[in-house]
Amino acid sequence: MRMRNVLPVALLTAAGLLAGANTASAAGYPGFQCFKTTDRVEYCSDAKVKNHAVGAAWIKTCPADVVAHISKPYVLASRPSGAHSC
Repeated sequence: MRMRNVLPVALLTAAGLLAGANTASAAGYPGFQCFKTTDRVEYCSDAKVKNHAVGAAWIKTCPADVVAHISKPYVLASRPSGAHSC
């Protein structure tokens, strides 16, 4: 019975799908607000944001042609070195 509970958690953690994986905290904040465009260009905030509202406000500062092609926003604990800024 124990293996049924442990195995899925281990697989989700390894795949980075468990809540909080690669984020600043389980909720994700404070962290760097990031998103990828549909052509896989990554953008991240220059500073950590403290909550969803601040992250959403940062996204709105990006150019309209970039925002129109966002695939899904996310929060990271550390800013990737190759990420673009708005």
